[in-house]
Amino acid sequence: MTDIKSLASMPAYLLFLYTILLASIFSGCIEPNAEDLWSYTVESVLQTDGFSRDVAIDNNTAYVATGQYGIQVWDLQSQSMSAGFTGYEEGGAFLEFDDPTLIGRDETNKLIFVSEPGKDVKIFHYDGGDSIFYRNTIMSAKTKGFVSFPSETDQFIMYAADNDDGMKWHFYNLDTTNIFDIEFIEWTPYGGGEIYTPGKPQGIDSDGESYIAMAVDQLGVELYSIDSLGADPNLVGRVDTEGNGEQVTLTSDGVFAACDDAGAYFITTGKFSGTGSSTRFAEDLTVDHIAVNNGIAALSLGAKGIALYDVTEPTAPVERGIFPVGYVYKTQFWGEKLMVCSREGLQILTIEK
Repeated sequence: MTDIKSLASMPAYLLFLYTILLASIFSGCIEPNAEDLWSYTVESVLQTDGFSRDVAIDNNTAYVATGQYGIQVWDLQSQSMSAGFTGYEEGGAFLEFDDPTLIGRDETNKLIFVSEPGKDVKIFHYDGGDSIFYRNTIMSAKTKGFVSFPSETDQFIMYAADNDDGMKWHFYNLDTTNIFDIEFIEWTPYGGGEIYTPGKPQGIDSDGESYIAMAVDQLGVELYSIDSLGADPNLVGRVDTEGNGEQVTLTSDGVFAACDDAGAYFITTGKFSGTGSSTRFAEDLTVDHIAVNNGIAALSLGAKGIALYDVTEPTAPVERGIFPVGYVYKTQFWGEKLMVCSREGLQILTIEK
Protein backbone atom coordinates (compact mmCIF):
# COMPACT_ATOMS: atom_id res chain seq x y z
CA MET A 1 0.00 0.00 0.00
CA THR A 2 1.38 3.44 -0.90
CA ASP A 3 1.99 5.57 2.23
CA ILE A 4 1.34 9.32 2.71
CA LYS A 5 5.03 10.24 2.36
CA SER A 6 5.25 8.46 -0.99
CA LEU A 7 2.14 10.24 -2.22
CA ALA A 8 3.58 13.61 -1.26
CA SER A 9 6.70 13.02 -3.37
CA MET A 10 4.79 11.60 -6.33
CA PRO A 11 4.75 13.70 -9.55
CA ALA A 12 1.44 15.41 -10.19
CA TYR A 13 0.56 13.38 -13.28
CA LEU A 14 1.24 10.08 -11.46
CA LEU A 15 -0.81 11.24 -8.48
CA PHE A 16 -3.70 11.96 -10.85
CA LEU A 17 -3.45 8.51 -12.44
CA TYR A 18 -3.23 6.88 -8.99
CA THR A 19 -6.38 8.70 -7.90
CA ILE A 20 -8.25 7.56 -11.00
CA LEU A 21 -7.11 3.97 -10.41
CA LEU A 22 -8.36 3.97 -6.83
CA ALA A 23 -11.69 5.45 -7.90
CA SER A 24 -12.16 2.75 -10.52
CA ILE A 25 -11.35 0.00 -8.01
CA PHE A 26 -13.66 1.19 -5.26
CA SER A 27 -16.50 2.17 -7.59
CA GLY A 28 -17.11 -1.56 -8.19
CA CYS A 29 -17.70 -2.02 -4.46
CA ILE A 30 -20.25 0.77 -4.07
CA GLU A 31 -23.77 -0.41 -3.29
CA PRO A 32 -26.55 0.66 -5.67
CA ASN A 33 -28.32 3.88 -4.75
CA ALA A 34 -31.34 3.25 -2.57
CA GLU A 35 -33.49 4.97 -5.19
CA ASP A 36 -32.41 2.36 -7.74
CA LEU A 37 -33.26 -0.65 -5.58
CA TRP A 38 -36.34 -2.75 -6.14
CA SER A 39 -38.42 -4.16 -3.32
CA TYR A 40 -40.61 -7.21 -2.84
CA THR A 41 -43.66 -8.38 -0.97
CA VAL A 42 -44.08 -11.91 0.35
CA GLU A 43 -47.64 -12.72 -0.64
CA SER A 44 -47.63 -16.17 0.89
CA VAL A 45 -45.42 -19.02 2.06
CA LEU A 46 -46.66 -22.49 1.16
CA GLN A 47 -45.62 -24.63 4.12
CA THR A 48 -44.10 -27.67 2.48
CA ASP A 49 -43.24 -30.36 5.02
CA GLY A 50 -39.61 -30.51 3.93
CA PHE A 51 -37.28 -28.05 2.25
CA SER A 52 -38.66 -26.83 -1.06
CA ARG A 53 -35.84 -27.95 -3.39
CA ASP A 54 -37.36 -27.59 -6.86
CA VAL A 55 -40.67 -26.68 -8.47
CA ALA A 56 -42.37 -27.33 -11.81
CA ILE A 57 -45.31 -25.06 -12.58
CA ASP A 58 -48.09 -25.87 -15.01
CA ASN A 59 -50.84 -23.28 -15.29
CA ASN A 60 -51.89 -22.72 -11.66
CA THR A 61 -50.47 -25.92 -10.20
CA ALA A 62 -47.05 -26.31 -8.57
CA TYR A 63 -45.29 -29.66 -8.34
CA VAL A 64 -42.71 -29.43 -5.57
CA ALA A 65 -39.73 -31.63 -4.72
CA THR A 66 -39.47 -31.49 -0.93
CA GLY A 67 -36.41 -33.61 -0.22
CA GLN A 68 -36.96 -36.41 2.28
CA TYR A 69 -40.68 -35.57 2.44
CA GLY A 70 -41.18 -36.59 -1.18
CA ILE A 71 -43.25 -34.58 -3.63
CA GLN A 72 -46.26 -32.31 -3.16
CA VAL A 73 -48.87 -30.82 -5.45
CA TRP A 74 -50.18 -27.31 -4.67
CA ASP A 75 -53.06 -25.28 -6.07
CA LEU A 76 -51.52 -21.83 -6.41
CA GLN A 77 -54.81 -19.97 -6.66
CA SER A 78 -56.25 -21.36 -3.43
CA GLN A 79 -52.73 -21.78 -1.97
CA SER A 80 -53.67 -25.19 -0.67
CA MET A 81 -51.96 -28.56 -1.01
CA SER A 82 -53.86 -30.88 -3.34
CA ALA A 83 -51.78 -33.98 -2.64
CA GLY A 84 -48.56 -35.12 -1.00
CA PHE A 85 -46.58 -38.29 -1.61
CA THR A 86 -43.81 -39.57 0.65
CA GLY A 87 -43.45 -42.66 -1.52
CA TYR A 88 -45.07 -44.90 -4.09
CA GLU A 89 -46.06 -48.51 -4.76
CA GLU A 90 -43.92 -50.75 -6.94
CA GLY A 91 -44.47 -54.47 -7.31
CA GLY A 92 -46.87 -54.57 -4.38
CA ALA A 93 -44.44 -52.85 -2.00
CA PHE A 94 -44.49 -49.29 -0.73
CA LEU A 95 -41.17 -47.51 -1.33
CA GLU A 96 -40.35 -44.20 0.31
CA PHE A 97 -38.63 -41.42 -1.58
CA ASP A 98 -35.06 -40.81 -0.45
CA ASP A 99 -34.46 -37.19 -1.41
CA PRO A 100 -36.22 -35.76 -4.50
CA THR A 101 -34.27 -32.69 -5.63
CA LEU A 102 -35.44 -32.29 -9.25
CA ILE A 103 -38.98 -32.42 -10.56
CA GLY A 104 -40.68 -31.96 -13.93
CA ARG A 105 -44.22 -32.06 -15.27
CA ASP A 106 -45.67 -33.17 -18.61
CA GLU A 107 -49.27 -32.01 -18.56
CA THR A 108 -50.08 -33.46 -21.99
CA ASN A 109 -49.24 -36.99 -20.89
CA LYS A 110 -50.09 -36.43 -17.19
CA LEU A 111 -46.59 -37.31 -16.03
CA ILE A 112 -44.35 -36.25 -13.15
CA PHE A 113 -40.58 -36.76 -13.48
CA VAL A 114 -38.59 -37.11 -10.25
CA SER A 115 -34.84 -37.23 -9.80
CA GLU A 116 -32.99 -38.19 -6.62
CA PRO A 117 -29.20 -38.09 -6.15
CA GLY A 118 -27.52 -41.21 -7.46
CA LYS A 119 -30.70 -42.65 -9.02
CA ASP A 120 -32.29 -42.85 -12.45
CA VAL A 121 -35.12 -40.45 -13.30
CA LYS A 122 -38.47 -41.89 -12.21
CA ILE A 123 -41.71 -41.49 -14.18
CA PHE A 124 -45.09 -41.29 -12.43
CA HIS A 125 -48.58 -40.94 -13.88
CA TYR A 126 -50.64 -38.28 -12.12
CA ASP A 127 -53.91 -36.83 -13.36
CA GLY A 128 -55.17 -35.33 -10.12
CA GLY A 129 -56.53 -36.89 -6.97
CA ASP A 130 -54.55 -38.46 -4.18
CA SER A 131 -52.66 -41.19 -6.06
CA ILE A 132 -49.57 -41.39 -8.23
CA PHE A 133 -48.71 -44.43 -10.31
CA TYR A 134 -45.12 -45.48 -10.82
CA ARG A 135 -44.24 -46.40 -14.40
CA ASN A 136 -40.47 -46.93 -14.78
CA THR A 137 -37.07 -45.24 -14.70
CA ILE A 138 -35.22 -43.55 -17.55
CA MET A 139 -31.85 -41.91 -18.19
CA SER A 140 -29.17 -42.76 -15.61
CA ALA A 141 -28.10 -42.35 -12.00
CA LYS A 142 -25.66 -39.65 -13.14
CA THR A 143 -28.40 -37.31 -14.35
CA LYS A 144 -27.79 -33.80 -13.00
CA GLY A 145 -30.57 -32.03 -14.85
CA PHE A 146 -33.24 -32.63 -17.48
CA VAL A 147 -35.82 -30.87 -19.60
CA SER A 148 -38.69 -32.58 -21.41
CA PHE A 149 -41.25 -31.75 -24.10
CA PRO A 150 -44.37 -33.66 -25.17
CA SER A 151 -44.02 -34.35 -28.88
CA GLU A 152 -47.54 -35.74 -29.12
CA THR A 153 -50.00 -37.66 -26.95
CA ASP A 154 -48.37 -40.83 -25.59
CA GLN A 155 -44.92 -39.56 -26.54
CA PHE A 156 -42.32 -37.15 -25.15
CA ILE A 157 -38.66 -36.29 -25.58
CA MET A 158 -36.18 -35.64 -22.80
CA TYR A 159 -32.76 -33.98 -22.88
CA ALA A 160 -30.51 -34.74 -19.91
CA ALA A 161 -27.20 -33.51 -18.53
CA ASP A 162 -25.43 -36.74 -17.62
CA ASN A 163 -22.36 -36.34 -15.43
CA ASP A 164 -20.70 -39.35 -17.07
CA ASP A 165 -22.01 -39.62 -20.61
CA GLY A 166 -22.46 -35.97 -21.62
CA MET A 167 -25.75 -34.85 -23.14
CA LYS A 168 -28.35 -37.57 -23.69
CA TRP A 169 -31.69 -37.40 -25.44
CA HIS A 170 -34.42 -39.91 -26.28
CA PHE A 171 -37.99 -40.09 -27.46
CA TYR A 172 -40.23 -42.16 -25.18
CA ASN A 173 -43.42 -43.94 -26.23
CA LEU A 174 -46.20 -45.24 -24.00
CA ASP A 175 -46.08 -49.03 -24.11
CA THR A 176 -48.90 -51.14 -22.67
CA THR A 177 -48.72 -54.93 -22.54
CA ASN A 178 -50.84 -57.65 -20.93
CA ILE A 179 -49.23 -60.72 -19.39
CA PHE A 180 -51.58 -63.28 -17.83
CA ASP A 181 -54.28 -60.58 -17.69
CA ILE A 182 -51.96 -58.24 -15.80
CA GLU A 183 -51.45 -54.86 -17.46
CA PHE A 184 -47.94 -53.46 -17.56
CA ILE A 185 -47.49 -49.81 -18.49
CA GLU A 186 -44.14 -48.15 -19.11
CA TRP A 187 -42.42 -45.57 -21.25
CA THR A 188 -39.89 -47.11 -23.63
CA PRO A 189 -37.08 -45.19 -25.36
CA TYR A 190 -36.41 -45.08 -29.05
CA GLY A 191 -34.17 -42.96 -31.21
CA GLY A 192 -32.02 -40.26 -29.69
CA GLY A 193 -28.43 -40.66 -28.59
CA GLU A 194 -25.69 -39.02 -26.58
CA ILE A 195 -22.87 -36.57 -27.19
CA TYR A 196 -19.66 -36.84 -25.22
CA THR A 197 -18.23 -33.68 -23.68
CA PRO A 198 -14.91 -33.33 -21.86
CA GLY A 199 -16.71 -31.28 -19.24
CA LYS A 200 -18.90 -32.57 -16.43
CA PRO A 201 -22.54 -31.72 -17.27
CA GLN A 202 -24.39 -30.08 -14.36
CA GLY A 203 -27.48 -28.35 -15.74
CA ILE A 204 -29.41 -28.13 -19.00
CA ASP A 205 -32.10 -26.01 -20.65
CA SER A 206 -33.75 -25.90 -24.08
CA ASP A 207 -36.43 -24.03 -25.98
CA GLY A 208 -37.36 -27.28 -27.75
CA GLU A 209 -37.03 -25.59 -31.13
CA SER A 210 -33.60 -24.15 -31.85
CA TYR A 211 -31.10 -24.53 -29.01
CA ILE A 212 -29.97 -26.59 -26.04
CA ALA A 213 -27.64 -25.04 -23.45
CA MET A 214 -25.66 -27.10 -20.98
CA ALA A 215 -23.47 -26.15 -18.02
CA VAL A 216 -20.28 -28.23 -18.03
CA ASP A 217 -18.61 -27.39 -14.73
CA GLN A 218 -14.97 -26.25 -15.09
CA LEU A 219 -15.30 -25.88 -18.87
CA GLY A 220 -18.13 -23.34 -18.66
CA VAL A 221 -21.16 -23.54 -20.96
CA GLU A 222 -21.93 -25.36 -24.20
CA LEU A 223 -24.58 -24.50 -26.79
CA TYR A 224 -26.12 -26.96 -29.24
CA SER A 225 -28.40 -26.22 -32.18
CA ILE A 226 -31.37 -28.33 -33.27
CA ASP A 227 -33.42 -27.98 -36.44
CA SER A 228 -36.58 -29.09 -34.66
CA LEU A 229 -37.74 -30.93 -31.56
CA GLY A 230 -36.01 -34.31 -31.51
CA ALA A 231 -33.51 -33.52 -34.26
CA ASP A 232 -29.89 -34.48 -33.60
CA PRO A 233 -28.11 -31.68 -31.70
CA ASN A 234 -24.99 -30.09 -33.17
CA LEU A 235 -22.38 -28.37 -31.02
CA VAL A 236 -22.28 -24.64 -31.79
CA GLY A 237 -19.45 -23.95 -29.37
CA ARG A 238 -18.23 -23.76 -25.81
CA VAL A 239 -17.60 -20.61 -23.74
CA ASP A 240 -15.24 -20.85 -20.79
CA THR A 241 -16.28 -19.01 -17.64
CA GLU A 242 -14.65 -18.03 -14.40
CA GLY A 243 -15.65 -20.57 -11.78
CA ASN A 244 -17.74 -23.63 -12.58
CA GLY A 245 -20.77 -23.60 -14.84
CA GLU A 246 -23.55 -25.12 -12.70
CA GLN A 247 -26.92 -24.11 -14.15
CA VAL A 248 -28.10 -22.47 -17.36
CA THR A 249 -31.21 -20.57 -18.39
CA LEU A 250 -31.83 -20.19 -22.11
CA THR A 251 -33.58 -17.05 -23.37
CA SER A 252 -34.27 -15.61 -26.80
CA ASP A 253 -31.24 -13.34 -26.36
CA GLY A 254 -28.72 -15.92 -25.13
CA VAL A 255 -27.77 -17.94 -22.08
CA PHE A 256 -27.65 -16.94 -18.42
CA ALA A 257 -25.19 -19.09 -16.49
CA ALA A 258 -24.91 -19.57 -12.72
CA CYS A 259 -21.23 -20.10 -11.92
CA ASP A 260 -21.11 -20.81 -8.20
CA ASP A 261 -18.64 -18.54 -6.35
CA ALA A 262 -17.67 -16.79 -9.59
CA GLY A 263 -21.09 -15.16 -9.90
CA ALA A 264 -23.06 -15.19 -13.14
CA TYR A 265 -22.73 -14.67 -16.88
CA PHE A 266 -24.88 -13.61 -19.77
CA ILE A 267 -23.58 -15.09 -23.02
CA THR A 268 -25.05 -14.08 -26.35
CA THR A 269 -25.87 -16.84 -28.79
CA GLY A 270 -23.30 -15.46 -31.22
CA LYS A 271 -20.50 -15.78 -28.68
CA PHE A 272 -20.58 -19.55 -29.03
CA SER A 273 -19.65 -19.21 -32.70
CA GLY A 274 -17.13 -16.44 -32.07
CA THR A 275 -19.10 -13.33 -33.05
CA GLY A 276 -20.96 -12.27 -29.89
CA SER A 277 -20.10 -11.25 -26.34
CA SER A 278 -20.25 -12.46 -22.75
CA THR A 279 -20.91 -10.34 -19.67
CA ARG A 280 -19.96 -11.33 -16.17
CA PHE A 281 -21.97 -9.92 -13.26
CA ALA A 282 -22.65 -10.58 -9.57
CA GLU A 283 -18.93 -11.39 -9.29
CA ASP A 284 -18.92 -11.17 -5.48
CA LEU A 285 -21.86 -13.57 -5.05
CA THR A 286 -22.20 -17.36 -5.03
CA VAL A 287 -24.92 -18.03 -7.60
CA ASP A 288 -26.67 -21.42 -7.79
CA HIS A 289 -29.48 -20.73 -10.26
CA ILE A 290 -30.99 -17.94 -12.38
CA ALA A 291 -34.63 -17.42 -13.37
CA VAL A 292 -35.48 -14.78 -15.99
CA ASN A 293 -38.75 -13.10 -16.92
CA ASN A 294 -39.64 -9.78 -18.57
CA GLY A 295 -36.33 -8.07 -17.90
CA ILE A 296 -35.92 -9.46 -14.36
CA ALA A 297 -33.23 -11.95 -13.39
CA ALA A 298 -33.60 -13.64 -10.00
CA LEU A 299 -30.37 -15.15 -8.72
CA SER A 300 -30.52 -17.90 -6.09
CA LEU A 301 -27.80 -17.35 -3.49
CA GLY A 302 -28.23 -20.13 -0.95
CA ALA A 303 -27.97 -18.69 2.57
CA LYS A 304 -27.93 -15.09 1.27
CA GLY A 305 -31.40 -15.36 -0.30
CA ILE A 306 -31.89 -13.85 -3.75
CA ALA A 307 -30.40 -11.08 -5.84
CA LEU A 308 -32.49 -9.19 -8.38
CA TYR A 309 -31.04 -7.72 -11.55
CA ASP A 310 -32.54 -5.57 -14.27
CA VAL A 311 -31.69 -7.40 -17.49
CA THR A 312 -33.81 -5.32 -19.84
CA GLU A 313 -30.49 -4.98 -21.63
CA PRO A 314 -29.03 -8.43 -20.88
CA THR A 315 -25.49 -7.47 -21.91
CA ALA A 316 -25.51 -4.79 -19.19
CA PRO A 317 -27.22 -6.23 -16.06
CA VAL A 318 -27.99 -3.73 -13.29
CA GLU A 319 -28.15 -4.85 -9.67
CA ARG A 320 -31.45 -3.98 -7.96
CA GLY A 321 -30.82 -5.47 -4.53
CA ILE A 322 -29.95 -8.51 -2.46
CA PHE A 323 -32.78 -9.79 -0.29
CA PRO A 324 -32.44 -12.23 2.67
CA VAL A 325 -35.56 -14.33 2.15
CA GLY A 326 -34.08 -17.47 3.72
CA TYR A 327 -31.95 -20.24 2.31
CA VAL A 328 -32.84 -20.38 -1.40
CA TYR A 329 -32.25 -23.33 -3.72
CA LYS A 330 -33.97 -22.18 -6.88
CA THR A 331 -36.60 -19.76 -8.21
CA GLN A 332 -39.14 -19.81 -11.01
CA PHE A 333 -41.61 -17.28 -12.30
CA TRP A 334 -45.35 -17.90 -12.20
CA GLY A 335 -46.60 -15.17 -14.46
CA GLU A 336 -45.24 -11.98 -12.90
CA LYS A 337 -44.80 -13.54 -9.47
CA LEU A 338 -41.58 -15.13 -8.28
CA MET A 339 -41.76 -18.59 -6.74
CA VAL A 340 -38.87 -19.13 -4.32
CA CYS A 341 -37.82 -22.66 -3.35
CA SER A 342 -36.42 -22.28 0.16
CA ARG A 343 -35.95 -24.04 3.46
CA GLU A 344 -38.87 -21.98 4.74
CA GLY A 345 -41.18 -23.47 2.12
CA LEU A 346 -42.33 -22.34 -1.32
CA GLN A 347 -42.55 -18.55 -1.14
CA ILE A 348 -44.66 -16.42 -3.49
CA LEU A 349 -43.15 -12.98 -4.04
CA THR A 350 -44.27 -9.89 -5.88
CA ILE A 351 -41.39 -7.77 -7.17
CA GLU A 352 -41.93 -4.04 -7.02
CA LYS A 353 -39.75 -1.95 -9.33
